[in-house]
Amino acid sequence: MKFAKLSLAAVAAMGITTSAMALDITKALSNVSVKTKLYYETVDADTAGAPDLFDQAASSGQALVQIGTKGNFNSCWGYGVEYSVADTLGLENNLVSNTRMGASPQDGTILDTQDWLSQAYITFRGCGTALDKTTFKIGRQYLDTPLAFTEKWNLAPNSFDAIVAVNTDINNVTLVGAYVGKGNGTFGKVTNGQQFNTYVADGAYALGVLTNFGVPVNLWYYNVLKVADAMWADTSFNVGAAKIGLQYGDMNPKASGADDSSGGAISISGNVAGFDLMAAYSKMDDKGTLPLANTATGFKKTKLATAGIYTDGTHVAIPDSEAYKVKVATKTPIGKLTLQYVDNSNDTHPNLEVAETDLILGTKVLGINTKLILINRNYDAAGAADPKHVRLILSKNF
Repeated sequence: MKFAKLSLAAVAAMGITTSAMALDITKALSNVSVKTKLYYETVDADTAGAPDLFDQAASSGQALVQIGTKGNFNSCWGYGVEYSVADTLGLENNLVSNTRMGASPQDGTILDTQDWLSQAYITFRGCGTALDKTTFKIGRQYLDTPLAFTEKWNLAPNSFDAIVAVNTDINNVTLVGAYVGKGNGTFGKVTNGQQFNTYVADGAYALGVLTNFGVPVNLWYYNVLKVADAMWADTSFNVGAAKIGLQYGDMNPKASGADDSSGGAISISGNVAGFDLMAAYSKMDDKGTLPLANTATGFKKTKLATAGIYTDGTHVAIPDSEAYKVKVATKTPIGKLTLQYVDNSNDTHPNLEVAETDLILGTKVLGINTKLILINRNYDAAGAADPKHVRLILSKNF
């Protein structure tokens, strides 16, 4: 972690002058983008007395608008700002009974309009200096690292208050150092808008070494203060027309008496006669305390290749889990159609033994990006419920 800490200390020592950051308002306004999303999901919980699919009591929904701009002050300095607003649109009056967000920080209810600053960052590159090939990104931002990342599957993505340094001085090697102080990710709901205090008490450090000498190899180390030390490694390479992927990770909890968690996955993918095919296998060691998943959202999602939509970090990344996944996708006259099947077993936690089948249609309707997802889960435990979900996501960027 010396690299990360030294890089961050260097950032803190920098002086930011007003002349270096004079913003061209006209240019910033010309770069404004607007993203809109409407998210609806309904579930048949398959339990006695539970409401049926499409009943108001079985459904959740909400809308999101994000307005942002990004650009450069000059060749060395840049910026990015994004503001998000989530609202029910009154859907709770007749269509849904729940939202996709956590409770509003204003009064603790889920029906309030929520608005928050989802991104606000400055970028700096040391033009003409020893830092010419080092870029710093300072402020609120989205992250994509194996064990601490922004999840974009739900209504609103979670973001972080962080400092990230990326260096490319060495040919074919990218060094990444980061300090992550806060985040608004929460389990299941993904984000609670303004509540940027839900990561870990003292933050986390991360160091990544990303290499590509013919075959890409990515190595990551994390020091999540008061939670765990962790590492992740992955690579991918081609064998003929097929692409092979390998992943391995380890979580070393800091709590007294907690056991290490480790596991990995292998995947093979390729295109045959217009069909994108993928098969993957993952195995977690039978002993362990923490899942090999996203530390920023209570381990909801995982980068393991076997993850499904609901059979995700909560299943395939749990210690003693063994999972298989097959996936096929192709373009059809009505859009891209994807069918995937995930099977997860776990001797230590038999309640996690499940088979999930997902059918996903991605298309455009009247210029609106439309994704329709049908999810069916069958649990092995005697008497367990087998929930069925229908998810509809409409989005449009301007």
